[in-house]
Amino acid sequence: MNLLGLLESGLFALGQVLRLPVIVLLWVSVGAALYLAGRLLVEAVARRRDHAGFDIERWLAEGPVLPSDESRRLRLPRAPRALLDDYLALDVGRRGQTGVLENLVARHDELQRASLAGSRSLVRIGPSLGLLGTLIPMGGSLAAMAGGNLQAMAGQMVVAFTTTIIGLACGTAAFVILSVRQQWVTETVREQRFVAERVATELGTQA
Repeated sequence: MNLLGLLESGLFALGQVLRLPVIVLLWVSVGAALYLAGRLLVEAVARRRDHAGFDIERWLAEGPVLPSDESRRLRLPRAPRALLDDYLALDVGRRGQTGVLENLVARHDELQRASLAGSRSLVRIGPSLGLLGTLIPMGGSLAAMAGGNLQAMAGQMVVAFTTTIIGLACGTAAFVILSVRQQWVTETVREQRFVAERVATELGTQA
């Protein structure tokens, strides 16, 4: 067998070796999609409870933010309340230092956006795994067809199309979840920055 034939046979064997990991990763993607969907439902219930009858502008209009008591802070949604609590937990001398509040806001913004990483990754990985799971069995299917084994060819084709469906379904579900959570993150970041701007204004007034 010539060198080209050896290389081609090696690539075919390597592709078949990848078949098991791809199928396992597709199952992992299915589990990840179900986990993200369940997490979305839990977060939807929590956000509905946090934002029931709440308006950030009306809350800020009630008075200064820094001297607000604990009962008033508890009316804030969790994310802006966590930002305010972290700021109030700083030493009094550090609160007015240049860049402290901006750094704290940036860190909380990053935490919010980092929560989108899982669904954003699955949007890309799911269809890619589905494509790999389609093309790998196609090689075996063509080989079976060349050998006249139509039953084996049909079995390989079923696997190929099934993996495509699963990969696309995982990617689609992740995209829907990402779109919904992206809206929530945008709203949360807006609320955090709104509170931070009011705090900065109060600090400037005190200075």
